[in-house]
Amino acid sequence: MRRTFSIVGSVMLLAALVFLVGMTTVTSAASKKASVMIVHGLPGFTADVYVNGKLLLDGFKPTSTAGPLQLDPGSYGVDIREVGAPPNSPPVLSGTVRLSPRSNISIVAHLTRSGDPALSVFHNIFEQIPAGRSLLYVRNVAAVAPLSVRLDDRLVKRGLREGGEWGVATAPGRHMIAFGSGATNDVLIPPTDVRLDEGVAQIVYVVGSAKADNLDLMVQAVHGLHSAPSGVLTGDGGLGAEPGFPSWAVALMVAAGATLIVCTRRLLTERTQGQ
Repeated sequence: MRRTFSIVGSVMLLAALVFLVGMTTVTSAASKKASVMIVHGLPGFTADVYVNGKLLLDGFKPTSTAGPLQLDPGSYGVDIREVGAPPNSPPVLSGTVRLSPRSNISIVAHLTRSGDPALSVFHNIFEQIPAGRSLLYVRNVAAVAPLSVRLDDRLVKRGLREGGEWGVATAPGRHMIAFGSGATNDVLIPPTDVRLDEGVAQIVYVVGSAKADNLDLMVQAVHGLHSAPSGVLTGDGGLGAEPGFPSWAVALMVAAGATLIVCTRRLLTERTQGQ
């Protein structure tokens, strides 16, 4: 009888250990993932986006975002081609992005000040937002001279250059944001309504070309910035895969469970025969 109990106890301990090891593996793997948003700021260009030679986004339209993608740390080759172009054709844009563990970045396809297409990487690193506040962030990724930024008809920033970013913590709610020429104060983008939520960073990208008169705005939301921890940094999409439970752990748990059932039946049989 003691031997049977010993077997049952050992199997139950094995099942518990497998479960704990599996959960630890899942948590450890998930905690090292990098969060990636892809931002399309090339006007009039519908794209196919390849990562490490594989098609990731088909027919990616201008002023669209995709993500957050949860990716393992490492180097990734990014190629952008015109929609429908052969996979082996020369890309319009190409670059390598290095992801470190737990990083949170935005990869932006945009125009430089000279009007050439480019890929830029922005690191979404923000301080936690005090209770009752929100964060407005502006990134200039357009073919335009340095910008002035007006928030609720108040000048808040001058000389925001291409590739530059600027942010401010402010009250949640609806705000009006406008952009002008840093030199002449001419209005380039008229006042536009932006909704800011408590504990959320709204990143406003200025995209397009002043010369082509197609300047535009696009927005990415980053959640989880409350003064008290309330989640992980994410973007405003839904392409990230949920972490799965390792198949080896599932197999071991099933085997342990089957053995436990056999031992339990043997124990009950011995009890019945002993009565």
